[in-house]
Amino acid sequence: MTAKELTALQDQISDEGVVAKKYRTMAGQCNDPALKQKFEEIATRHQRHFDTLMSHLNP
Repeated sequence: MTAKELTALQDQISDEGVVAKKYRTMAGQCNDPALKQKFEEIATRHQRHFDTLMSHLNP
């Protein structure tokens, strides 16, 4: 992996982590059960993306 690819991967990992955390926070603050569930689903999806990207750093 080139330095440029590694930097891009690290940026994507960071972005996915931030997005997952934001959606978890929004789910925790939400009173509407349907919206809360949707936020949790989105957070889970971004956490899976984060985990997948991390696996490329730790083969």
